[in-house]
Amino acid sequence: MRRILAERQGGFVSGEEIAGSLGVTRAAVWKGIRALRCAGYAIEGARGAGYRMTGRPDRIDEGELREALRPGLPWTDVVCLAVTDSTNRVAMEMAERGAPHGTVVVADAQTAGRGRRGRSWVSPPGKNLYVSLLLRPPVPTVEAPRLSLVAGVALADAIEAMGVPASLKWPNDLYLGERKAAGILAEMASDPDGVRHVVIGVGLNVNMEAADFPQELRGRATSLQIAAGRAYHRVDVLARWLDAFGARYAEFTGGGFSSIRDGWYRRDFLRGRRVLLRRQGGEGWGTADGLDAAGALRFLPDGGPAIESVHSGEILDFRR
Repeated sequence: MRRILAERQGGFVSGEEIAGSLGVTRAAVWKGIRALRCAGYAIEGARGAGYRMTGRPDRIDEGELREALRPGLPWTDVVCLAVTDSTNRVAMEMAERGAPHGTVVVADAQTAGRGRRGRSWVSPPGKNLYVSLLLRPPVPTVEAPRLSLVAGVALADAIEAMGVPASLKWPNDLYLGERKAAGILAEMASDPDGVRHVVIGVGLNVNMEAADFPQELRGRATSLQIAAGRAYHRVDVLARWLDAFGARYAEFTGGGFSSIRDGWYRRDFLRGRRVLLRRQGGEGWGTADGLDAAGALRFLPDGGPAIESVHSGEILDFRR
């Protein structure tokens, strides 16, 4: 019923049409409308015209998410939590207990959201996306870490489909303009036989306003709402990303990172910039020159004789 009303985009749908589409009685339609209203949906009724949805709550539940997803993608189980410490922790524990490939864990708030290298991720309720995917990819162990790059390309695909230009900063950040809007955290478990599972966590600032950020982040962080000048329903944003990730994941498992490299290349935030790179053995300035076919950063150290491929590291600073 919710899907039928949403598809009309604010237009009226007769009770008779709803009943016929769902194969239920008109009395059942009325009970369903009443239940939706109790759940926070704004639904008008007009004699002779039927019902129309004029507003809906910004929350994520499994039913609404599945209605918004394209069919045929691998999202098997969806776990929606009001609050948790970390969706990645929940997904990793579920993986060890045997949860299937394609499990989605999403929370309205996190009390201990995590970024790379143990950093915290600001995770207030009702504002953003905090989601983790449990994957059991049929790829060699050395290929699995590149799934964080796949997630980044898919996230940029989804955001650009909503009309907001996005850039990707190696290895795991999404930028809107010159400010960070999302971070990606990949965690893997493997054994001598190969990859057991990978959990991909995404924190995306959706409806944060400037005043919502801690003071130390206000000059460096942004959100979809700030960039676009309007609010978004988070379930729609999540559905777009899951759809995009499903498509990019299929490309990656079929052809490796090189098959989606172009999707990163045209959004590369660092390419051509001078960057301060920290890696094993120290840190130093140089120039970023995109990613190679394996997803490594092409880096020309200041004064160095040749470009190097960096598979693991962190960008501490960057300049045009």
